[in-house]
Amino acid sequence: MIQKARIFNSPFLGIYIRTWEKYTFVPKSIDPELVKMIRETLETEVVEISLGNSTVLGSLMIMNSQGAILTNLVDAEELKALPKDLRYTVIDSNLNAFGNNILANDKAAIVHEDYGRNTIKEIEDALSVEVVKLSFHDIKTIGSSGLITTKGLILPPFLEDDEVHEIESIFGTKAKVGTANFGSVYVGASVIANSKGALVGEDSTPIEVLNIEEALDL
Repeated sequence: MIQKARIFNSPFLGIYIRTWEKYTFVPKSIDPELVKMIRETLETEVVEISLGNSTVLGSLMIMNSQGAILTNLVDAEELKALPKDLRYTVIDSNLNAFGNNILANDKAAIVHEDYGRNTIKEIEDALSVEVVKLSFHDIKTIGSSGLITTKGLILPPFLEDDEVHEIESIFGTKAKVGTANFGSVYVGASVIANSKGALVGEDSTPIEVLNIEEALDL
């Protein structure tokens, strides 16, 4: 299932929401109708939290089936609100918008090129994946531009075929290039998705929605 939505009057859903197969994390005070849509579309448990007293959860955390990485801005009370079975790691880094800076599935992660050796090791341990430094040409925030699920991958349209094939081999999944929200290359900031469904930014065109649906095999 794929549906259009907005959050806080913004079509950039991926900035505020983070999902994988079991949980979807959303900001507190989110519209109950959007919570219902998320639950029905992604078929996950919806958990309302904050991180560092912020609503931009999608930018501040990343997760796969093995675990989650949280910004070092999170406090002890916020950690108590997390599901008890969620394996999480808080990583201390100046590049602490992990959702923007990491693109990961259950096999691999590509990360911001400026992460140091110790942070790379922490990411590997937290997500139990191989980690590769990469950028999308001049875009280092690959998590905000790319989008991946267990079934598919979307990459920026300016990448060459050989670059797409390289990233496909890293993640072990087929990729398509595309945009969302009327031409934005920041698909990861515009869309939330898992293997069961996707919510796309309301400004996305019918062609963009169809491409996302095909890329993620929905």
